[in-house]
Amino acid sequence: MKKYNLLLCVCIMCFLLFVFYDSRIVRAFDDAVREFILSLRNDTLNEIVTAFTYVGDAKVLASLCIFGVIGLFLFRNWLSGILLLASIGISYGVNLLLKNVFERERPLGSRLLEEDGFSFPSGNAMVGTSFYLFSAFLLYKKFQKPWILWIGAILPFFLSVSRVYVGVHFPSDILAGFSIGLAFCVCLTVIYKTLNAKSAEIQNNKNTYL
Repeated sequence: MKKYNLLLCVCIMCFLLFVFYDSRIVRAFDDAVREFILSLRNDTLNEIVTAFTYVGDAKVLASLCIFGVIGLFLFRNWLSGILLLASIGISYGVNLLLKNVFERERPLGSRLLEEDGFSFPSGNAMVGTSFYLFSAFLLYKKFQKPWILWIGAILPFFLSVSRVYVGVHFPSDILAGFSIGLAFCVCLTVIYKTLNAKSAEIQNNKNTYL
């Protein structure tokens, strides 16, 4: 579990770093990265990225989660289903709380989409990372294919970049959201492994007794 503790600490430290988004260093970082990403715009890419960014939309994530949970429950994977639901429910609730605490306004101008609400941390990055990464973990446990984990990591990354591209988030919003989303995924993974290990131990004890 040491590697999980280390990763969790790194995630928390990254989030705390970007909490100071009004500092000179973070502002300079935001301006430089945002300027570079916006410079990549062209008509074709605008259409592609605008469509792609909806994979992090709350309705899309909720729909995917519901289908996933129903499928897991049908196969009596109760723990996986509950934790998958938590990957969206808890992260979404915490994101709303954090946004109302920090009340950072979204970037002005250069928007390809209009979004309501506050900017920090990015909900799409935070909830999307938590859900897609944990979904990839569950699929990997089932099929043991490394490319599943790669997709689970790459999808939230491009989703996060797309939010800067369409002009509705600062890079620091994205990195803060990604950090907390990854931290949630780590916690859910630890819970899954711990409870599964205890369940296996109980089953072994029963078999030994019989």
